[in-house]
Amino acid sequence: MVLPLCLVLAAAAFASEPQLLGPGSWKGGTPDQAVHKVWPESVCWRHGQASTLDLPLTTAQDWSEFNAVSFWMHSEKATGSSFMALFFSENPETDGQDYYSHKITLDWTDWKQFVLPFNELRATRGPLGWSRITGVRFTASGFGNNPHPSAVLRLDGFELLGSSHAGQRMTDAELFASLDLDSPPLTALRQAAEAGDFPAARSALASYLRARTTPRWLFDWRQPAFRDAKTPPREVAAAERVLQHKFDYPEGPGKTGTATLGAKIAWAANPTEGEARTHLWNESLNRHFHFRTLAEAYWQAGLDKYAKEIADEILDWTASNPVVLISSGNAMPNGSEAWQTLTTGIRLADTWPNALYRCLASPAFSEDAIVALFKSVCEQARHLVRWPTRANWLTTESYGLFTAGMLFPEFKEAHEWRRLALERLFKQLDDEIYPDGMEYELAAGYNNWVVSQLTRVLELADLNDRRAEVPPDFLAKMEKMFDYLVYASMPNGQAPGLNDSNNVDVRAILATGFKLFPKRLDFEFIATAGQRGRTPAETSHAFAYAGHYVMRSGWDQDATYLLFDAGPFGAAHQHEDKLHFVLWSHGAQIVLDPGNFSYDRSRWRRYVLSTAAHNTILVDGQGQHREGKQETYFWPRPWTPPAPPNNDARWVSTPEYDLAIGSYTDGYGPKNDILVTHERRILFVKSENIFLVTDTLTPRADVEHRYEALFHLDAANALLDGSSRTVRTDNPSGSNLAIVALVDRGTTVEIVKGKEDEPVQGWAGQPWRAIPTAVYRTSGRGVVRLHFVLEPLAPGVQPVVRRVEKVAKDKTGLSVRVVFADEHGLEIVPSAKSDALALRRRTVAWSPDE
Repeated sequence: MVLPLCLVLAAAAFASEPQLLGPGSWKGGTPDQAVHKVWPESVCWRHGQASTLDLPLTTAQDWSEFNAVSFWMHSEKATGSSFMALFFSENPETDGQDYYSHKITLDWTDWKQFVLPFNELRATRGPLGWSRITGVRFTASGFGNNPHPSAVLRLDGFELLGSSHAGQRMTDAELFASLDLDSPPLTALRQAAEAGDFPAARSALASYLRARTTPRWLFDWRQPAFRDAKTPPREVAAAERVLQHKFDYPEGPGKTGTATLGAKIAWAANPTEGEARTHLWNESLNRHFHFRTLAEAYWQAGLDKYAKEIADEILDWTASNPVVLISSGNAMPNGSEAWQTLTTGIRLADTWPNALYRCLASPAFSEDAIVALFKSVCEQARHLVRWPTRANWLTTESYGLFTAGMLFPEFKEAHEWRRLALERLFKQLDDEIYPDGMEYELAAGYNNWVVSQLTRVLELADLNDRRAEVPPDFLAKMEKMFDYLVYASMPNGQAPGLNDSNNVDVRAILATGFKLFPKRLDFEFIATAGQRGRTPAETSHAFAYAGHYVMRSGWDQDATYLLFDAGPFGAAHQHEDKLHFVLWSHGAQIVLDPGNFSYDRSRWRRYVLSTAAHNTILVDGQGQHREGKQETYFWPRPWTPPAPPNNDARWVSTPEYDLAIGSYTDGYGPKNDILVTHERRILFVKSENIFLVTDTLTPRADVEHRYEALFHLDAANALLDGSSRTVRTDNPSGSNLAIVALVDRGTTVEIVKGKEDEPVQGWAGQPWRAIPTAVYRTSGRGVVRLHFVLEPLAPGVQPVVRRVEKVAKDKTGLSVRVVFADEHGLEIVPSAKSDALALRRRTVAWSPDE
């Protein structure tokens, strides 16, 4: 049997130590002298007869001097079933068993060697560590597994391994064997490699890299922008801090600390603590974003010390972080994100190519660093081939894999890397991009990231004359993504963030979209803020799959805009925010989304994820809870426009009005046991430039519930009229909003701003700050209905909506009359047979004192 390459490398990287772990120590199997590999006899384990194979230890063993465990297994049949390898390290301070584990799928026949590095095994509960191992077990039951009656395995050669050397797993011989050396420019390298003269081969590789003129990157290292070193550019100050290995880290909102990581960077370090503890910090460190700072400083100042720092760090990082063998690197027990697949994709697509193509002219970018980089590019690309994920991670992984295949065509696998990357991206365009153009995570920042990387793939292909490798309809499938950006854009050229995203600018991406689709003059219109191009064909627009319903008065900079979110939870990065909305008018955002917050352990992170941070309804103090309800994450496939089946949202758009209706039915509270249905109707009356928000709350049991309607206002302050319960933002020189409510006498209104104790309230990002939040509270049994009129106000303009009234003889409770200051009233009467409305204008009497 031919062993997988990763296991061959692993066996070479570890040296064995004899241990008393032989065949006679195992319970649950039978000795077999006929089929064996290392031992005189193997241990035959028949899953149909025994679900576990145990190595009981009468006393705890100290395995801390070892780094891995190795064993051989012979399989009679590839059943597709799975079993677990468990290494117990019992901790008397915890309940339940404490252990390290690894899942193995029975997908092979004949012999196969397994090498399990200790630092890649998953820890469950609180194992005391490898210095105290109390037993080993292979089990085919539990953990979602069931013993397969046909599974027959033989265990052989179980032993502990100690690391035989430090550094990269790939040897020089393996590197040169992985290259296509038949190309004439590589003749010297081939001759040296064939002669076994690896020092000469390494030198030839570095010389070849500096001499080649293709493939091309975004800039050419031969054309630096060196300035007079006596007047160093601003990039140098930041680079000097990196030379000292000083890195900032978050300590809380608006607070940062500085960590100094020593002469050699501790790549598994994470100085964030307490509420601010976040995996993002170590991710950023291992993505080598600071290479950008160093490379730009070298590019501008021409000082070799910055290129040398990058070269030294590449050597140190590759030696300190050998490629993982049995895991994706996405949940390492030591907290290191060095081989996280997203991080790996970012290095290959961004920070490493930029550093290489900035610094290759410097003699300080050493031959050793170039060889280490080549080896690691191969290891990282193979890692991404083996461990694909989904969503924006898969896009980044594929972009990184494509970039590696493009910039390092010397590898025999380079063409396959490009082909596989394009195949994965092409599949994503159908499987993860809704027919109405948004990536199914439903977060604008991640959506824009996906669009940007797809366009960069095309840019890199064009730059290197490889567009023929791209599927013919790849570009055509991308057009819908630019369509979303057009119709979701606010008048300032940003799209509302939603979910784990802040508001994001779409103009630069649409400028790229216009280059790709030169007939789409509406792309140019948004990209140039209306200076060129053509206004989009529609004004208001419904995205039925994304569940985003956009109402707008026009395409001018002072237009009024509202986006109503009545869609799925999202495939990832979700917030509990169904029926939430944002509002923009007269040049400013006036009702906002809280945006994103660092992925940390803080109350602020919990807040932005929660319903309490959004413009919707709390029930009995509890928020929505779709987390864990997979059926709410995204629409079942296949996706066929114009709208998904069983969509509970409705949309009507006429010259007079826009109306969107959505429902939340999944229960409130952590157990989803507060059973109230929330239906929200948002009506935009275009002639009056007002919105009517109607919330209908229908409990499934005859009990009283408390309701809180939330409006997060993008303003420094807000004013409350206690008698009329009207809220108005207080922006003296900017646009404002007045909220007039139709509520019963028991309703109270409070403006909450910057509440810090949990549950926190009245905060938002971009930047993180306290904001006034209007909280309308009421309670009742049976159906409860709330009506709010939102009146956007131009700077210096006073509100004209005076009150909202019920319409007599209306049995639905949905009809209302909006009374204005000029003695006219607008009756809004829904049709009994459809979602259509009648808008009736009447003269009414009102008291100027109201």
